[in-house]
Amino acid sequence: MSALLCIAGGGTGGHVMPALALADAVRSQISGVQVNFIGAVRGLEATLLPERGEQVMLLDMHAVQGVGLMQKIKVLLWELPKSVMQIRQSWGKEKPTVLVGVGGYASVAGVVAAVLSGVPVVLYEQNAIPGLVNRVLYRFCKTMMLGFASAQTRLPQAGKKAVVTGNVLRQDVLGVQYQTHEPPCLLIVGGSQGAMFLNETVPMACKNLAKQGKSFRVIHLVGAGDGRVPAVLTIYQQAGIEADVQHYSDDMPSLFAQADLMIARAGAMTTCEAAAVGMPSLFVPLSWAADNHQFYNALSMEDAGAAGIIKQKTCNVARLTREIGAVLFNPERLQGMSEAGKAVSIRNADTRQVAVLQPLLEVNT
Repeated sequence: MSALLCIAGGGTGGHVMPALALADAVRSQISGVQVNFIGAVRGLEATLLPERGEQVMLLDMHAVQGVGLMQKIKVLLWELPKSVMQIRQSWGKEKPTVLVGVGGYASVAGVVAAVLSGVPVVLYEQNAIPGLVNRVLYRFCKTMMLGFASAQTRLPQAGKKAVVTGNVLRQDVLGVQYQTHEPPCLLIVGGSQGAMFLNETVPMACKNLAKQGKSFRVIHLVGAGDGRVPAVLTIYQQAGIEADVQHYSDDMPSLFAQADLMIARAGAMTTCEAAAVGMPSLFVPLSWAADNHQFYNALSMEDAGAAGIIKQKTCNVARLTREIGAVLFNPERLQGMSEAGKAVSIRNADTRQVAVLQPLLEVNT
């Protein structure tokens, strides 16, 4: 009988995509392992996982962060116990060999069900500062896999049960070789939904640079939303800047290969991909992200000399003009930041994560 790996959690792409990458890594490196998922009906996994043909149980749960007291009580006293019971009933006599919690509120129900059922638990924290769910569940796990080494110091008992594995990245991203271009190219990435703040400020900063006689081109991903592309493109065109403005792109490796400098939010996967590619970056962390985790993700890159951080509350067009101008047109600085990023990148995260799970996934053939 084959081993069964259950991956619980999700909600956003920051949890779902690493979960899928982990599943693919296990399948490719350990033969005979079955993988299924536990998620939430309101999360990205509700559509993405079925589209991929994955087996997923979807729970009717809500988040507890950023909500009122009554909502928290409802989740903790009704939705969570109900979900735990639903999970345990679905397992029946065929419990998972291992359960991996990747964060998000569905992860809580999965981990609690696993603990009550005697199933070994491994947690996976993608960010540089562990989220609330993983901090609470840490005491119940055998091991926690960390995407950033700096997260280890922010866990109880200095993270003695934690292993730094890095975050699994796509092979097409790992294959990109950074190089500078003439004229240089600025890449703006606001995440899957875009970032209105970047859409409103970066084009105006670029307009200022063009007025200074700087020659460069722009690739700008504005995110979903009617009117975003023409509004942003018009600013670049009026400034005489060659610009490729898109809602989003499924081919980030191609964009990385064209770019000299990236301006972006600082999600875990964005920062790790930037390090792996050696992409010099200016990060504007999402200030209201849970536990301010984007700032700490970016800080790991800034400390390494691979990126700069501009806090949104102090970020304006004038400062962006200065910051972009100081980096984009300085090939030596770009190369130095690129080398620093590659030096701290963990490129074999898939192998490291499978090595953590291998002893627990005893496959019977």
